[in-house]
Amino acid sequence: MLLLLAIVQSEDAPGLAARLIEQKLRLTQINSSGGLFGTGNVALLLGIEEDEFDAVLDAIRATCKTRTKFVNPWPTPEPPHVYFAPVEVEVGGAVVFGVPVERFVHISGGSDAAAPAPQAGTPTAQQPEGRRDAMRLMVAVVRGEDADNVIGELLAAGHRLTRINTTGGFLRRGNATLLIGVEAQQVDEVIGLIQAACRPRSEAAPLEKGIPEYAANIFVLDAPYFVR
Repeated sequence: MLLLLAIVQSEDAPGLAARLIEQKLRLTQINSSGGLFGTGNVALLLGIEEDEFDAVLDAIRATCKTRTKFVNPWPTPEPPHVYFAPVEVEVGGAVVFGVPVERFVHISGGSDAAAPAPQAGTPTAQQPEGRRDAMRLMVAVVRGEDADNVIGELLAAGHRLTRINTTGGFLRRGNATLLIGVEAQQVDEVIGLIQAACRPRSEAAPLEKGIPEYAANIFVLDAPYFVR
């Protein structure tokens, strides 16, 4: 399994999300900004099987367009009477990162978590400075109404985390993506804490597109480099 991070232009995000949902893929949307021009873009998080990778790339290529934009040049110490015309640049397409997922868990509030799908990597023989094979990065996407409760449980248990306010790609509801760094032996504990903090819901799951709703989706990634 892979966790994909696809950074696309804001104009392309709705169409791409619709294409991916038609393929019965789950995704989470993060509103972000480009580092060079400072313009808004969108980062999409989605978990896929490796044999779905080419189909996802085809959807991205078919949706994400290249556009011509004009940007003002950087300020210069030239005299005030010197003027520079805006610079024409080509932007577009997408940037896609794929990270192997060591373990993936669906959580339904009030029920047992699904079985994990381990895909462990092979440890390296040498340990460079900052490398710890025992560290994992957990990416947990939880419902917005459960986020504060989940964070409270994790903090009370002594875990550190970062919260990113995100949006579900299908129902367009606010949710939260939590980044949690833990030691490998703490992964099951954190999954249990999230499971206990997510409340069961009585509303029907949105099955019209064949995509059931879960209280949380958790990706466990190998984090061989961890530095404070």
